[in-house]
Amino acid sequence: MSSKASYLLYFLLIFIHGNLFSNDLLDQLSKQEDILSAQDAFIVSVDIDETSVDLKWEIASKHYLYLRDIKTKHNGLDVEYLVKSSNQSRYDDAFFGNVLILKKEFEISILIPDIVNNTQDNITVNYRGCAEAGFCYPMETLSFRISDKIL
Repeated sequence: MSSKASYLLYFLLIFIHGNLFSNDLLDQLSKQEDILSAQDAFIVSVDIDETSVDLKWEIASKHYLYLRDIKTKHNGLDVEYLVKSSNQSRYDDAFFGNVLILKKEFEISILIPDIVNNTQDNITVNYRGCAEAGFCYPMETLSFRISDKIL
């Protein structure tokens, strides 16, 4: 067999193998449930009183949030939060190593003095999560003015 024929056969086999693999992959993806949007996978509710802002995530089945990626800001400055309730577990992530993830529910409280007297107070929350199906959502940002949530 000539070298041209060998190369042609080689590329033909690779092409056929690649198409078989991609069809198999498409079949697997079509059998999975519909992919949820980030807003449906991680439903966030906000509750505000005189001294704190409480946030609660309802995390869809077969999804999780990375604890390390939850960041809170008040008027552009980083602020700490208190964990009110969580379902944490360790996960060996291919990109981030051994990390804490959150499943089912996660609730935090951000303590802020005098929030009722200041209509310019802004809260920004960043979070990121993944589906167990093997894909991750980009970083999500929730931003709101406190006065808009209490009026």
